[in-house]
Amino acid sequence: MIIGIPLVIIFFSILGCIEIKRPVVRGILGIIAGINIMIVVLATGFIYETEYKIHEVADSISQDGMYVLLFQQVGDPDWPFGHTHARLVLKDESGTISKYSFDVLNDGGNVQPDSWKVTWKENCVEAVISGEEQNDSQYILYFDGKTDSNQLETRHGMP
Repeated sequence: MIIGIPLVIIFFSILGCIEIKRPVVRGILGIIAGINIMIVVLATGFIYETEYKIHEVADSISQDGMYVLLFQQVGDPDWPFGHTHARLVLKDESGTISKYSFDVLNDGGNVQPDSWKVTWKENCVEAVISGEEQNDSQYILYFDGKTDSNQLETRHGMP
């Protein structure tokens, strides 16, 4: 509330609805508004970087070159030692076919290119994702847009 009042006063002053005659008051309100705008910009940038920014981890191209599977990390891992948010994106020459979002239990670390193994099949692509604190997970993305997943009994590809 305290932050919003100076911004509203400055906004209406700029529009000409309110006239602030004392230059000191006008200067103080301007400084407060400037600081508030800087805080909002910094907070927005921080939230974008930690929650929404897409980090390309790796990609795999089908044998015929028609499809590409992207392995992406979304934002930063939850702090501290939390889940890492990731997704698989299957594309062809016309665009995105499907996306599959999931979490990797990786002790708060980023996913790495060696965290996945890809197998291309006739009608789908299978990706096995490994994390330090979880069994392997298999994600199947079909070329018609369907998706499926399975929890495996292996860790890092080992029985």
